[in-house]
Amino acid sequence: MMRTRNTLRAPVAATVVGWGYAALSLYPLLWLIIQTFRSEGEILADPFGLPLAPSFEAYATAFQTTPLPQYFLNSLLVTLTVVLVSVACCVGAGYAFSRLRFPGSHQLFLLFIAVLVVPAPVLLLPVFLLSGQLGILDSYIGLIGPYAAGTLPVGVYLIKTHFDEIPASYAEAAQMDRASAWQIFRIIMLPLVRPAAATVAVLAFMAAWNEYVYALVAMNSQELFTLPVGIADLGGKSFLYGRAPVFAAMVLSAIPVYLAFVFAQRSFIQSLSAAGGVKG
Repeated sequence: MMRTRNTLRAPVAATVVGWGYAALSLYPLLWLIIQTFRSEGEILADPFGLPLAPSFEAYATAFQTTPLPQYFLNSLLVTLTVVLVSVACCVGAGYAFSRLRFPGSHQLFLLFIAVLVVPAPVLLLPVFLLSGQLGILDSYIGLIGPYAAGTLPVGVYLIKTHFDEIPASYAEAAQMDRASAWQIFRIIMLPLVRPAAATVAVLAFMAAWNEYVYALVAMNSQELFTLPVGIADLGGKSFLYGRAPVFAAMVLSAIPVYLAFVFAQRSFIQSLSAAGGVKG
């Protein structure tokens, strides 16, 4: 009887903890959305209050005082290119480390893993100096290259582990049917790691879309600003236009990340679950 009660309490406790964590995680976003419908006077008088006269003035002011559409297009161009480059490189490298044997492959993979423990701020100055020597600062490629390279360690590791779970008999059977190495990769292997590729795409999208520090130091031309840098620039003018337009721009910038995760949610969870991948 006591064991039955404990068994029933465990799911209830897990549910309560889960809902509590969800509430704590969503509260800042809900607070941010509410502030976009309040006036500057209301925000200063009571930062945690509800809007007395809700309006979309903050959104209109954000578009009128800042070239948000241009910032949005810049971020979209950089982010989508980073996603394509990251997925292609991670899938190719992950397959090579998993299925191909070449001199130094194990040591090179360990080097990829070692990069995971290096803090990103440590790499900021070397990447900036290297980009300056290559002449790619203040350009789209100056962001795309470092962003894509930053996703490689975790992406290659994730893809390789999924390729490792695919039974070797799949490729052997295809070889008996006289399939080429490219056909084995494209027709058999690639579809089986699609959830992992989707996970890499989501991670690359979130990292590139939200990155601020390197974009701030690498970009000087306002017409090339990404959305985080543009929002920070708008925040510097909050003494003129108030805080609500900044909050509105932040809400708009969060929508693409939310949509990206919603569309890839199933593949993302499947890839990161303990039972994910293909079992032999």
